[in-house]
Parts: sequence; C-alpha cells; structure tokens
Amino acid sequence: MTPKPENKRITIVNDGTFKKQMNAVIDMHEYLNIIVDMKNVDLIDSTGLGTLISIYNHGRNNNCKIKFCNMSAAVANVIKMTRIDQILEIYPTLNAATDSL
Repeated sequence: MTPKPENKRITIVNDGTFKKQMNAVIDMHEYLNIIVDMKNVDLIDSTGLGTLISIYNHGRNNNCKIKFCNMSAAVANVIKMTRIDQILEIYPTLNAATDSL
C-alpha cells in the first residue's frame, strides 16, 4: 500500500489528520508493508517530524514496516539536520522503496 499525505505541509496545523489516517491503516492489519509517498510534501515542521516518527513506531509495534520515499529537498534537509534519517527508512524513489521489501 502506498498512501500519500493529502496536504503539501505536515505541520502542527494538520498533522493530526494524517496521523489518524495512517494509524487507522496500520490498525487494519491488512498491510504488512506500507510505503508513504512524500512527493507532494514541501514543508515539515517539528510536529510533522514527530508525526513521522510516531507513524513509524506505531507500524513497528504492530508488525508493519513503514517506509518513506520521494521526499523533496527541503523535507529531506530537515530530516537530515535532525538526524531522523537514522530512525526512519527513507528511499529516494517509490521503486527503490518497493525493491527493498
């Protein structure tokens, strides 16, 4: 399954919706591998970073692998600066994420 965030920004203003949607998908237990396509996201704040970690951990705690792909340069820079790239599984393209399954 490859969900995409609905908004171009994952911030304190809208992170709750994305987090609820992702947790609901994880809780269905129909999918053991989820790739989150971030190509439409151009901005992320600290709350959004916490949301990505929360989703990743919720998946891990429910035997579901969560992978992220297609991050914009701006989002990738924030993730690298905060070293969250050492926690999350991030791939440059959807194909690379799919190949890692």
